[in-house]
Amino acid sequence: MSYQVVYTARFQKRYQAFQSMQPRIEKVVMQILSDPYTRTERLAHKSGFNLKGCRSVRIGRNFRIIFVICAECRQEPACEFCFCEDLANDTVVFLTVGPHEQAYVMR
Repeated sequence: MSYQVVYTARFQKRYQAFQSMQPRIEKVVMQILSDPYTRTERLAHKSGFNLKGCRSVRIGRNFRIIFVICAECRQEPACEFCFCEDLANDTVVFLTVGPHEQAYVMR
């Protein structure tokens, strides 16, 4: 199943900031869009920040992409990052990308 994609302004800004990582980021984004449940981690509270309803995937050792799957996000009432109101269930919303310590606090 192929998923629709939405990039937040934060994700796009962070993506542009990491030019050397862009090919790797694009590769992982394509993998997520083909199957967002494989090799991804469901998040809860990280670094004092509520990421319930979000997922994370590694790019290398210290780099992460944070995203939500609308079908899953709608099932999580505590999701603070739900951008899925007007989107189909088969949509993946990419929230941010960056080094571990920055991605999990949404900087």
